[in-house]
Amino acid sequence: MHPRSARTAASHGFRRLVVAAAAASFVGCVGARPELVSMPNDGEDPTELARCRVAASQEQPLVTEWPASYKARLEALLSGGAVAVEYSGCELRIVDRCELAGSYAWKKTTLSTDSTEIRDEDELYAKLPLGAALLSGDLKTKGSLRVQTTVSGHMQLVGREATDQTSGAECSRATHLVTALSVGAFRLEAGGEAQAGVGAELGPVEGRASTSQSRAVLRAAGEPDRCAQATDAEPDPGCRSPIQIFLSPIRRSVPLGVLSPLPSEGD
Repeated sequence: MHPRSARTAASHGFRRLVVAAAAASFVGCVGARPELVSMPNDGEDPTELARCRVAASQEQPLVTEWPASYKARLEALLSGGAVAVEYSGCELRIVDRCELAGSYAWKKTTLSTDSTEIRDEDELYAKLPLGAALLSGDLKTKGSLRVQTTVSGHMQLVGREATDQTSGAECSRATHLVTALSVGAFRLEAGGEAQAGVGAELGPVEGRASTSQSRAVLRAAGEPDRCAQATDAEPDPGCRSPIQIFLSPIRRSVPLGVLSPLPSEGD
């Protein structure tokens, strides 16, 4: 056989082997049992990112677990104009350079208290998304969390709407506008499940069941008793910690790619 013909025959033979192997592989996949090709976790995404995406749909998150420096910064900015933030569900950042018109006016409300129970991570990310990552360990260790809040009033945004005033380059990261902030006092506790015990009574073969609470205070700010002392003019200094933030999405009429350019270094 001519050398070229031999090479051609060998090439055809190799191709037939490849095709046969591919066909066998295809048949094997078609005949595979459903459980071998099913989606893990029934197609659900149990990751932290998935929980944060769900939390992002909430526009009234509690900020009790916000870092103290963030709270102080927010309180300072409330006196200088409308505040814009970047909110992604589990993170809320103030966009400092986004300076907007508007002001916040104090409005005293009927004194109210609330208690929020958290027993698993799904509830944690749903009710305290801004502090979920930090509190996850405490929840696993203690088994439950409770947030007790007392609110005496709101700082309410007046004099403007969320319009295209946020379309400049310095506001490009802003996703929401702070329309109100409730203030008061809060207390975050961990644990607290009743633990049964037996206490001895005087007398023969008698006993009584007793319970004890093992609740630990993780964080607290403000004094609930001071909240009733708020006036129509201002909140009481002992009851003005940020409790809950109210957000309004920024709806721009121009694409984000058409924002004002950043100033050059020579300007």
